[in-house]
Amino acid sequence: MTTSPPVPVTEAHRADGILTRIARDDWGDFSPSVYETARVHAWAPDLPGHRIRTEWLLKEQSADGLWGEGPTPYRLLPTLSVVDAFLRALTRHAPSLTDDDAIRLTRATDAALTALATMPSRGTLPDTAAVELLVPLLLADVNKTLDEIAARSPTTVRLTAAHRRLGVIHSVAPADERIFRKLAALPALPMKLHHCFEALAPHCPPPPPPPTTGGHALIGASPAATAAWLTVSPTPGGARAALAATGERYGHLFPEAAPLAAFERLWVLAALLRPGLVAPTDPVARRLVRPLLLRGGVSGAPGLAPDADDTALAVHVATVLGLGPDPGVLTPFASDGHFACYIGEDTGSVSANAHVLTALWDTMPDPGSHPAVRATANWLTRQQHPEGHWTDKWHASPLYATSRVCRALARSHAPDHRSALGRAGRWTRNRQRPDGSWGVWQSTLEETAYGVQILRTTGPQDAAPALRRALRWIAEHRTNQAPHPPRWHDKTLYAPATVIDAETTAAVAEGGVHAEALGSSSRGVKDGRPRS
Repeated sequence: MTTSPPVPVTEAHRADGILTRIARDDWGDFSPSVYETARVHAWAPDLPGHRIRTEWLLKEQSADGLWGEGPTPYRLLPTLSVVDAFLRALTRHAPSLTDDDAIRLTRATDAALTALATMPSRGTLPDTAAVELLVPLLLADVNKTLDEIAARSPTTVRLTAAHRRLGVIHSVAPADERIFRKLAALPALPMKLHHCFEALAPHCPPPPPPPTTGGHALIGASPAATAAWLTVSPTPGGARAALAATGERYGHLFPEAAPLAAFERLWVLAALLRPGLVAPTDPVARRLVRPLLLRGGVSGAPGLAPDADDTALAVHVATVLGLGPDPGVLTPFASDGHFACYIGEDTGSVSANAHVLTALWDTMPDPGSHPAVRATANWLTRQQHPEGHWTDKWHASPLYATSRVCRALARSHAPDHRSALGRAGRWTRNRQRPDGSWGVWQSTLEETAYGVQILRTTGPQDAAPALRRALRWIAEHRTNQAPHPPRWHDKTLYAPATVIDAETTAAVAEGGVHAEALGSSSRGVKDGRPRS
């Protein structure tokens, strides 16, 4: 019987604190979303906290006039969301605004419209959730309000940029009547579109009310979708109370989705179980996971359909905890040599398939020869970029996807899988910054943790110096109290803070032991030759 190597006491203490946090919080620790908060601001101005949302949105505008984080294409959607919200406030709720409020909203909107007008007409947008619907419909909504303002004589809204109707931005045009007619013809809204109902509310039949049992359920797990649903549904039921409770939990701002405790708990436990920071017999971990083992699969939040990503992590974590999950829950997601995240998925997810492969390795009696294991591993290998990394639709950084795939492929002895791991290790080592960190745009604790995980998994013998540099950088920066930069994809970028803390803690625990082992094994070798 093999045992996990001892982990530093500090990391074990951190892990205990993280486990306590996720056990006490039924919502999840997620960064506020400019996009979602602005949609609630627009659709539900009478919800408690409206003034807080107004002030926060004004504060979050950057000097260039845009909102959001990351490269400019990521900032288009949150900026459109705030512009639409402020235009609604200026035109439909003007009597309730003070003169000072009207001036500040007008200035912010003017600056944003000017910035939007300078965005390139060509390019591509990131593969975030429902971007192909949200951007063109918001462009059309903003143009409609600008037209209304321009037609007023005299107008009370003094926008110097009001005459600038928005055109094609990053190859996306404002929605036209064809889209509206297509949406209006839907007999019922597919469940995968519930999450973005805020864009569809004027054009589509509303989805049914969220369930009244099981806590604070929102429409499609989305604050924005729920706020819009309240304006078109004749029977609001408990949706308004759920939306207000969500705002109360997050300081009257709103995350990309809620409540996301299931997602948070699975990702945190998967990270902490790996280096033995949580014991397989831990009663708290077992209590958190046991309710998720449902026959139809696991969803990240109430109001969302079950998906292969959460289901696979649940199977993996439950297996490590000795709860005996049924791997058959993954079968409905099988799709043409890989696994779809959800039924009706447009593009496959590398990280979700890596999690499925890990779950299959855990639960199959002879995984090396199982057809689903071979097919999924081969599909993942084919998705590798020539440089050696993987990318994924759920995360902006290739380091996340690469760390997931490397961990899943590491249990295979097939030559092509081992070769893929070697390329990934070299790519990761070459992408490390001189100070020891990693980051797709700038250095982050999260991405540096993934870099450590990849090097540990791929195991190049010369990785010890790189690991030690990375661990030094993490030690110097993890006491910083600033929020984690958002890198995860939903409708816009977000940061699951506790998940990132868990990944960093696990990386330090694993990386320190591994760096020491590599250093010991390589001290007798110089230039590839044994020392005399």
